[in-house]
Amino acid sequence: MKLENGNFWTKTISGKTISVFLVSSLILLSGFSGVFSQENKSGKIMKLTTEETVKRALDSNFKLQNLRYELAKTDSSYLKAESQYSWRLVADGSFRQTVLPLNQNNVFTGTKTSDDTIKGGIEKTIRTTGTYFKLEAGNRRFDSNAFEDKSNPLTASFAGLALPPLYTGFITATVSQDLLKNSFGYKGRNQEKILDNQKEMAKSQVSLQISEAIVGSLVDFWDYSVKLQSLKTFRRLKENVSNIRNLTVRKQGLGLSEGFEVNQWNALLAQADSQLETAVVQKDEAKRKLARTLKLESDSDLSEETDLMEEIPEKPDYTKDLEIAYKKRADYLNAVREKEIAELMLKNAKSDQLPALTLSGSASSQAQTITSPDKNFTDATDGVQSARYKDFNGKVSFSYPLFDKGVAAGRRDSEIGVRQATLKENEVKNEVRDDLRGRIDSLEASYKIYKNSIVTEKETQNYYNGVVRSFQQGRADAVAVKNALDTLVRDQLSLTQAKVNFNIDLMRYYIAKNMLLERFDLDAEKLIPHLD
Repeated sequence: MKLENGNFWTKTISGKTISVFLVSSLILLSGFSGVFSQENKSGKIMKLTTEETVKRALDSNFKLQNLRYELAKTDSSYLKAESQYSWRLVADGSFRQTVLPLNQNNVFTGTKTSDDTIKGGIEKTIRTTGTYFKLEAGNRRFDSNAFEDKSNPLTASFAGLALPPLYTGFITATVSQDLLKNSFGYKGRNQEKILDNQKEMAKSQVSLQISEAIVGSLVDFWDYSVKLQSLKTFRRLKENVSNIRNLTVRKQGLGLSEGFEVNQWNALLAQADSQLETAVVQKDEAKRKLARTLKLESDSDLSEETDLMEEIPEKPDYTKDLEIAYKKRADYLNAVREKEIAELMLKNAKSDQLPALTLSGSASSQAQTITSPDKNFTDATDGVQSARYKDFNGKVSFSYPLFDKGVAAGRRDSEIGVRQATLKENEVKNEVRDDLRGRIDSLEASYKIYKNSIVTEKETQNYYNGVVRSFQQGRADAVAVKNALDTLVRDQLSLTQAKVNFNIDLMRYYIAKNMLLERFDLDAEKLIPHLD
């Protein structure tokens, strides 16, 4: 076979030789310029950088937006538990009226009495000591019809003892303290530490999920680039196969080729068309997924050019990276926190085995008048503020359940929980160590593969160009051209995939140290959405 005056001359072509023409003729009819020339596109071209993709994903991706809202809720349990230490405004009122028949029992108390109390104040449980404190002020109104019935001869002679409504004002301070089971807030402080650890665990877990979702968005973007490159390859493949088929038809008319050769090229064209259709479907599917992830406009056309990394920013240092991983990895930090939680729960379980001994008391300053309720608080001589009339109340309560198997089981389970948490901490520590080692090895391997792919593609390109020149001069056959072109196509696609794989391994290396957010200058606190 040789090329003369721009036409193909074929002497003997076997079925094997015809099949290799499918790819080799791509270069011949395109001026030997390669199959990967840039296509002209119409419409809006959008070039996304890695940082822009991450920004769009954080602003648009449903999963990432949802995770950001979850991040805002990670301290909910802690804050809800903290409400027990908040100041509370309290108020209540009680109203009671009693009507009894007249008899010897109620001659002096009256047959109709009213006893109404209104009070209000503030209360708080002190965080550091677990002490309950309440300060309230109120007024009590007492009214009885004793000795007011002048028609009753039994009480008429005591009419001078009848009184109008009696008002008693008071200010009361109440304090209550547990001395054993929750000694000066011991259990409460432990519970606060547990909730704080749980908050940090949730925060770390959501931050890790955000990092993984960011990598997922980047992989979607890079996957689209790979699918687009494949589509370009198969589109150019079909065009050139069609040109070869048409050239073969013309050669048949000149008696320079056989009819079965046209049949063979028709079959190859149908095969190329099927490959192209598959590539179109894969590209459109990847684009729809990316557009949905980043909420891109439907008419946006993405450039296949990306700012993929070509070098490792900083050479991995296993010892240094392992220290960072132990300080930042969510799974290891959460395992450490789980152990601390288990130890705190064990301390509380031991406290539950102690008796409950509560000491409480109240002290009141009060005043009484038959004039008006406000006088009890305004009269400096006999009013509440004079502190002349006092009321003290003290109470001690003790409770200790005997042979309580539930409390014993709680302590046993807490001790088992500490041992289990210790085992998990050691296991996760080893997993982090092995995972980081594996990520570094994968990164270094993918980097070497990428660099080797660059050399391979360059050398294959040079080899292919030499084969083409030899083919033009009649010193190489179509099989050699086809094999060289197959290798070139494969190596070029492998180079694209190797570059993407290297960048994916780089992102996973950052995740292995939990440094991906820092890589994009993101902070977990900054990711919390602002709620109006």
